[in-house]
Amino acid sequence: MIRLGWGSASDVGRARQQNEDFLFTEEGLYIVADGMGGHRGGAVASELAVSSLRSHLDDVDPLTTDSLVQAVQLANESVVSAASDDPELSGMGTTLCAIAVVQVPEVGVERLAIVNVGDSRVYLLKDGHLEQVTDDHSLVASLERQGRLTREEAAVHPQRNIITRALGIDARVMVDSWEVVPIPGDRYVLCSDGLFNEVEENRIAATLRKLADPDDAASELVRLANEGGGRDNISVVIVDVLPCQHVPSGIG
Repeated sequence: MIRLGWGSASDVGRARQQNEDFLFTEEGLYIVADGMGGHRGGAVASELAVSSLRSHLDDVDPLTTDSLVQAVQLANESVVSAASDDPELSGMGTTLCAIAVVQVPEVGVERLAIVNVGDSRVYLLKDGHLEQVTDDHSLVASLERQGRLTREEAAVHPQRNIITRALGIDARVMVDSWEVVPIPGDRYVLCSDGLFNEVEENRIAATLRKLADPDDAASELVRLANEGGGRDNISVVIVDVLPCQHVPSGIG
């Protein structure tokens, strides 16, 4: 059985009046959503997407990667419906990235499933090295993948906040998904762009290596993002894969 530890932190930042990010953590399910839509739309979209995703998973047993992707599709429908029903919410949307413990029925084992829509990210710190697991669904990321921008140019591009995929925009949304083997010692980070737009990845990695407690590490990353400018809401969830506990088969 997979054992996980986790921590989280979120902050409005130094420039915004409202935190339109919404995060959720419970054993086996971890989510970050970054809403958009102005006034109250962004905050509504992110919270609605997360609550819808959770409610659709309540009756799923066993949870699989396919059923997690389907729940994201249903969450998208909920955001689209709410936006169409209320003129004040028209045009709202949200990114969403999540990690969940899922079953692989064919072989009877557990895995970690990762899903992503938008430009919130999932990173993996493995053996001290930080790598981005998810692909950004954004204009500059597309240009970078096409070789038209370097990674350094993309990081400072004035249109780097334009996303090409989000929940709440169309009736159907493409959901990226991965299934990974959990390895003790691996540390996953889910975050909104308010973190990585303000803090360089080498500094994120150094913080993750330095602070073992996931709550402490998440809080420090939020502090660094504010120190770097805090021009957006900042949300961070850290998920640690822990060693399995072996129960003795018998005594005496």
